[in-house]
Amino acid sequence: MERVETINQRLKEYFGKDDRNEPIWRVVWSDEQLEKQLLAYTPEGFELITPRWYTVPKYKMMGIHSRYILERLVTVPVTQAHELTQKLSYEPMWTFQDKFGNAVAPVWEAIELIINTVYAAQGKKTGEVLYHDEEKGMDKKELVIYHANRIKKIQDDLFGNETDTGDALAYREGVTVPSNYEKKQ
Repeated sequence: MERVETINQRLKEYFGKDDRNEPIWRVVWSDEQLEKQLLAYTPEGFELITPRWYTVPKYKMMGIHSRYILERLVTVPVTQAHELTQKLSYEPMWTFQDKFGNAVAPVWEAIELIINTVYAAQGKKTGEVLYHDEEKGMDKKELVIYHANRIKKIQDDLFGNETDTGDALAYREGVTVPSNYEKKQ
C-alpha cells in the first residue's frame, strides 16, 4: 500500500492548492475528521433551547467508520452557511470500501480516475489526455504486430496461469499426490 502522505503530496502537485495553500483534494482517515456544527441537540441527545456550536466527528452521522475518504475542498453553499463556521469545507467524494462495505486502501490510479471523472462531468479539463491513440501513425505491418502483441498480453492476463496440469485438476481429470504421501510396500 502506498503511504497516504505520498498520495496527498501527489494530489497537491497534480491537482493544485487554493489561495491558503490548502490542497484541493486530499485523502483522510474518517475517524480523525472533526468539524464545528451548529446543533439543536447536545452530544448526549438532549434538545437545546437555542442551538450551540459543537466540534463533532464529521463522518459519524453518515455511518462512515474506519475508512479512507477522498475529499474535495469546496465552497459552502449559502443555504448551509449557517451550519458551518467556515466558507470552505472538505466534502467527501469517495469512500474507499469494496462492494461489501469492507475498508480498502486508497490506490493512486483509482483516485486519479475519480478526480478526472468529476472534472469531466463538470466540463473541466484535467490537463491530462484521457485517451491516447497508440495506433496513430502506424502502417499496416506495424498495426498487425501491435494487435498481435496486444492480444497476446490480454490472453496472458486472462489465462497466463493455465497449464495442462492446472486444466486437468480443474476438470477433475488429474491426480494429486499429497506432500506427506509415503509409498507403502
